[in-house]
Order: sequence, then C-alpha cells, then structure tokens
Amino acid sequence: MTVKKIEFPEDLSASSEYLRMAVPLMIQRQIPPTPHNYALWYVHVQNQHPELSEALLEQFPGPGLYDHEKSEWLFFEFFIRNYLPNSPDIQNLLVNIVAQLAQAVSKNVKGTQKYGETLKEAMDVFDMAVDSDRIRDALTQLLADTTTVENLNQEFQVELQSARIEVEHLRKELEESQRSARIDSLTRIANRRAFDDALDQSLSMTDEPTCLLLLDLDHFKQCNDTYGHQMGDRILEIVGGILAGFQTETVFVARYGGEEFAVIVNDRAAVARALAETLRQKVSALRLKRKNSTEVIGSVTVSIGLAQAREGETAQKLVERADVALYRAKHNGRNCVITWGESA
Repeated sequence: MTVKKIEFPEDLSASSEYLRMAVPLMIQRQIPPTPHNYALWYVHVQNQHPELSEALLEQFPGPGLYDHEKSEWLFFEFFIRNYLPNSPDIQNLLVNIVAQLAQAVSKNVKGTQKYGETLKEAMDVFDMAVDSDRIRDALTQLLADTTTVENLNQEFQVELQSARIEVEHLRKELEESQRSARIDSLTRIANRRAFDDALDQSLSMTDEPTCLLLLDLDHFKQCNDTYGHQMGDRILEIVGGILAGFQTETVFVARYGGEEFAVIVNDRAAVARALAETLRQKVSALRLKRKNSTEVIGSVTVSIGLAQAREGETAQKLVERADVALYRAKHNGRNCVITWGESA
C-alpha cells in the first residue's frame, strides 16, 4: 500500500480543533482512546488522507464493532510502514507523544462528562419548587465541579504544551536521522544517495549549466595493500575534507563510492575545469607519513573526468560521459583532468 506522507499541524489551535472533532467520533463508535487509535482518528478528521479514512470507516462504521487487532493493523499500514523512519528510538518517541495526548484527552473527556451530569442535576433542582437548602447544595456542587473542569482544562493545556516540546524534539531527531542517512560516515561529506538527489535537482534547473566531476584516487588499491586499510581510510578522510572546503551554493561534493568522489558544479565548463585543476593540485600536494613519524612514504594523486550536461540529458547519461572522461584521464597517465570530448 502506498499512501501520501501524513503530516500533522504544528499550531495549537489546529491541533485542538482536530482533537475536538476526533474524540466524539471515537466515543460514538466506542473506540478506546489508545495512542494508535487517537492517531488514526486524528488523521481521519484532517480529511486529507482518503485511503486511511476509507479503511477506518470500513472497519469501524458504528458502535460495538471495535477490534483491537484491526486497529493495530491500520496503524501499522498507515504509520509504521509508510510514515515512520526505521529508527526504533524515533518510533518510540512518537508513540510516547501520542500516548501522553491520549491520556490527557481521556481524562479531560471523563471530567467533561461528569461536569455535564452535575449541570443537568443542578438544572433539575432549579426547575423544581424546592427549599433554599437544596438550591444552595446544588450551587455548591456545581461550583466545585466547575473548578474541577477548569483545573482539568489547565492540565490539558499543560499536556498539550508538553507534547509540543516533545514534537519539536522529535522533529530534531528526524532531521538528524535524515541528515545522517545522507552523510558518508567516513569522509563526513554527502553520500551516493544525497549525490543522486542533488544531481537530479541540478539537472532540473534548466536556467543554470550543470557540470559533473568524477574523481578517482590513483593506485588506491596498491596503497591499501602496501600501507594497510587504516592508511587508506585516512586518505579518504583527508580528501573528503579537501572537497568539503570547496562546497558552496554552486558546488556540491560527495563520496561516490569506494575511492571515487563526485562534484556537481552549477556553472560553465571553464569554471568547473579550473576547480578540477585546483582539486587535483590540492590532492597531489598530500604526502603520506607513517603514524607517529615524519618519514614521507609516498604521495597521493587523483584523476578527474569532467562533463557538462546537455539539454534534456538524464543523470545516468551525464554520469556515463563523465566516467568515460575519467577513464581517459587514467589512460593518459593519471593525475590529470580530462573533459568529455577532449582528446587524451
């Protein structure tokens, strides 16, 4: 099942309005105010997710038909599977928020119902020709219950504010989770997934040119075999740091995979070529040293292939042409920059 992303309003006014709409529907159908039930009916009254609403009303069209397993299945289909990230911590945090709200709603609803009963009893007393003592007692009880409801409402507002804080915390957790999913853990620059998205976005902006640089560290396997993988990882970290220093609004850098890196330049080919030469020189200036030693044991170089996107060209075709240029740079002796179409 594929459903559009479920979003929740951030302002207190809209949230409270959806709450007032959802709770009566749940009471009418005798739906327990559990966290996942409240989430389902909250989204239903938003009236923006017809797939969820159709499934929910089909399963629970009226009172006496509640089934805990069906409700859990709906929650899984529309929230866990299609909305929540895979992080158990984030899932638990959201469930705790909904649980907190559900408990507050349940408490507030029960208090309001009790107040309604007291108010009805008081009205019955006032309608009857009774003595002043009974009227005084009814007023005293009504006043006490009014205070209780006011306190419940105040507590409910506190709970909503607390939930708002938790939601903000959840938002930050989600942002961090999404950011981490797009960052290469070793080099701390964008990973292949983020690169693919950035390239698609760049190609969609037809008013600006898109150039792609593919970089490959020369003789990297030999370096790993000779000096060990720790040295290899250190080189990747350093090169990633060099690339990160060039990232701007028009330059996007990423680790493409293995010892390959990619740079998207939203500018003319001449500008991208100059940047490629600068990167090549920066990398070639690196000198490998043994740990805790000043002894130089080798240098690092990089081959770079460059291609400028053609009108209407797909990301795959652009990558293929840049890769061909990179192959020619390798074939030309490495430690050089070759532009697509340029003779090696």
